[in-house]
Amino acid sequence: MIRYVFALLWGLFLFVCTCTYSFQRMIKHRTVSFHLNKHPDWHQLFQLPLADIHSFQMKWYLFQKLGHFTGFGILAAILTGFGRSRFGLVPAFGYAVLTEVLQLFFGRDGRLFDVLIDGAGIVLAWTLLAEPNRPAAKRRGRRSLQK
Repeated sequence: MIRYVFALLWGLFLFVCTCTYSFQRMIKHRTVSFHLNKHPDWHQLFQLPLADIHSFQMKWYLFQKLGHFTGFGILAAILTGFGRSRFGLVPAFGYAVLTEVLQLFFGRDGRLFDVLIDGAGIVLAWTLLAEPNRPAAKRRGRRSLQK
């Protein structure tokens, strides 16, 4: 039960980071603001990262992408009970898609490319955390002999 509270709090943190009007302003000046856009440009979802790289300084761009990767990896870790259950993978991926769509409504650039980065963080977290929780016979690729 407590992991769901942590997941909710972490999800709220991810929402603030992904939907605040200016991520740079949030980091540099510690100001969070939301600007509702009732008519988002849905084509932004399909833009490739080249358009983003030109509009950002490269270090900020990489910082944001690392944040996507890490943030959703942490969410997956919490939701899967640190690799004990696959149940949390679907909500983690679903939230990755949801935050990208929501960004369009808050004056940010939602990108399906970012969902891929989020997904990579989710998969890596699951892979690293689930492996120690698997029985030794499955880790070696063999079935355990039952007596």
